[in-house]
Amino acid sequence: MANCSKGNFLLGVLLGAAAGAAAAYFSDRHRREAFADNFSSSMERARDSIVEGYYEAKERYNRYRNKLTEEANDLLEEIESSDE
Repeated sequence: MANCSKGNFLLGVLLGAAAGAAAAYFSDRHRREAFADNFSSSMERARDSIVEGYYEAKERYNRYRNKLTEEANDLLEEIESSDE
């Protein structure tokens, strides 16, 4: 039980130190604005990547669907011609 409370205490100290460091870092207006700008541009890049990935996947899906449809139609024509 003593080890558990020591671990909890150390975790609390670490979290408190991290929160204090973050508060000190963001208390400077220029750092806060730079962080916001960097974060915003990172989110825009991530959004653009997701959108690009979506359209790329959609294009692949359509390409494979069309290829499969053509092959199915060819197979049906072959079956129909062999019945005659």
